[in-house]
Amino acid sequence: MKTNTKSKKQTATGNSTAPLATAAALDGSAFSNVNASEAIPASWEERARKAWEYYVEEPLVKNCVNSWRTFAVGDEIKITSDDEKLKEEAVEAAYRLNVSSFIKDMVLQLLVKGDAVGFKRYDKTGRGIEEVVCVNPVSVKVKYAHGDLIEAKQYPDDTGSVGDAIDLPVEQVIHLKWDAPSFSPRGNSLVLPAFQAIELLRDYRRAEQAIAKRWATPFRLLKVGGAYGQKMVMPDQRMLEQVRDMINKMNMKSGLVVPFYVNVETHGTDGQVLNVEDKVKVLSHVVSREIEMRSRESGREG
Repeated sequence: MKTNTKSKKQTATGNSTAPLATAAALDGSAFSNVNASEAIPASWEERARKAWEYYVEEPLVKNCVNSWRTFAVGDEIKITSDDEKLKEEAVEAAYRLNVSSFIKDMVLQLLVKGDAVGFKRYDKTGRGIEEVVCVNPVSVKVKYAHGDLIEAKQYPDDTGSVGDAIDLPVEQVIHLKWDAPSFSPRGNSLVLPAFQAIELLRDYRRAEQAIAKRWATPFRLLKVGGAYGQKMVMPDQRMLEQVRDMINKMNMKSGLVVPFYVNVETHGTDGQVLNVEDKVKVLSHVVSREIEMRSRESGREG
């Protein structure tokens, strides 16, 4: 009768030991941070937050987005009509509701985050509009059915529990999506194609800072003793202390005469220096090009 071979080995003492780990048994998360695909978050909310972070912290991204927003909206919103009375009422309402600022905020959210959510609040009579608000789209959960918006709930930014949700009447909500098909519930950021280039750009900046710090604060080792020709010098504690005191008392602007058995090794200034400046220029061009191409493609589709 055959028995299954045990996977654990028996030691001389009779205790079983688990086999050593193999390469296939390594945890994949150990190397997950070096994966370039992590520059693009999986969820729409995280992508929107990341895009807004780039817009706020990266002047290159802000300049590209603001240029496209100015091209799309202009400096101000003008209202024209053949009916002078209607025009006056519309201008007065636009001034009272600050429609120009509302539209600019909506377009900015639409370009950066890929989504724009507007909400109109009625007055006490229920007939006139009291206020129009550009809502943070990340805080709003939307639901569609057959292409129509059927539900909109807003959550506080610091919590997502169901009890904190605020129901927004869909007839008072306008939801816009950028560069997204009709069946997609959320839009895509104008900055999305440049995510990886921006992260790589930040990595090069961090590398530049690390290199500058390495050159500014080198690590020096004093080597005392050793073999010199046919002679071997073995330093004792007294010799080490004498060399230490000489170095501590020396004038850093002048030289110091030391015995032949004293040597200095400097670490941190060796190795190849990364040409960060050229790489940053190339990546800056890539970021600008990706944002411009996305805006042009979306403009043609629209």
